[in-house]
Amino acid sequence: MQFETEAMNLLAKAKRAVIEHDDSTAEQVSYEALDAGISPLEIIELGFIEGMKVLGDLFEHGDIDLQEIFAASLTMNIGIDVLRPHIMASPDNACAFGDLVLGI
Repeated sequence: MQFETEAMNLLAKAKRAVIEHDDSTAEQVSYEALDAGISPLEIIELGFIEGMKVLGDLFEHGDIDLQEIFAASLTMNIGIDVLRPHIMASPDNACAFGDLVLGI
């Protein structure tokens, strides 16, 4: 139960980092999540990508501009840079998000 709560908090923190374009938090939460035993792909899919989905919805409704999407993607990449060596070391180094396949 404690792990689940910690994992959910870290994933929410990753999501929020992308939404708020908080580069240092994106990097920090990647390290924290790895230390907590969360899969790098879960951090990306359930944290960073979820933040991008929120921003995508806001963009679709005209509430933010494209520049915000680009800024968020740069933040997400900072977090992914921390995760990349751990993904490359695992046998499962690709994941799919709907029609998008991410290979790292």
